[in-house]
Amino acid sequence: MIRLNNREFEEIVSYIRSNYGINLEKKQVLIECRMAREMEKRGLTSFTQYMEQMRNDRSGEMAGEMINRITTNYTYFMREPAHFSALYNDILPDLFEDRGMGICNIWSAGCSTGEEVYSVAMLVQDYRERGARMPGIRITATDISGEALKKAEEGIYPLKELESLPGPWQRKYCHVQDGNTFAVDERLRYNIRFRRHNLMEQPPGADKYDLILCRNVMIYFDRQSRGRLIRQLEQCLKPGGYLLVGHAELLAADETGLKAVYPAVYKNIKTR
Repeated sequence: MIRLNNREFEEIVSYIRSNYGINLEKKQVLIECRMAREMEKRGLTSFTQYMEQMRNDRSGEMAGEMINRITTNYTYFMREPAHFSALYNDILPDLFEDRGMGICNIWSAGCSTGEEVYSVAMLVQDYRERGARMPGIRITATDISGEALKKAEEGIYPLKELESLPGPWQRKYCHVQDGNTFAVDERLRYNIRFRRHNLMEQPPGADKYDLILCRNVMIYFDRQSRGRLIRQLEQCLKPGGYLLVGHAELLAADETGLKAVYPAVYKNIKTR
């Protein structure tokens, strides 16, 4: 396995923090272990060579794949179910009543392999099928990793992941393929746009969003990058809109001007 020398490690930490906000100061062994196969695949013999290629990659794909490998993309359908209960019973009714018959813009930031955004899409579809009056829905799903986004766009998952979904949703929105996998229903993909995006850059798609889910992403950020991201999320949230973060990422009062309305759920109470 290729080892990092001190200079290489400091260079990687500085590059990833300044460009992507992620703090790798205590991750030297993790980087070495998780990047071993990628280094071998590229025929590289040092991290100096890898950094040279990454700096020359203007698409950002190499950095995205590195981040994908060294962060834990542990996700599943209906993760943190209290959020989905709040969405269905309180947040969506509030948003839909406020928006009338216009467009409700939703952003899943750091969507990983797609379980979160499809969970939201199922919830919205179920809400629609119950005959509720609601606006049009436009969902933007973003991640830094092109590899993760590809899996999300395919919408195919191991059969065991069905267990976390309600039975009626399993039957209506999921199609078992070969006894090992299932695919999400095409209806769920219709209003979703998948895009590669670095959270340290300007938000994608709509200028303002009614609902933003940025959950279990900031746990990798240092304090400065976390503050920068929170301010950016606030700026692209419509008045009356909601921000959901992970339950391990609660925002302190001095970090945000948003109002806490549920655990890890915040509302922009500013008027138009």
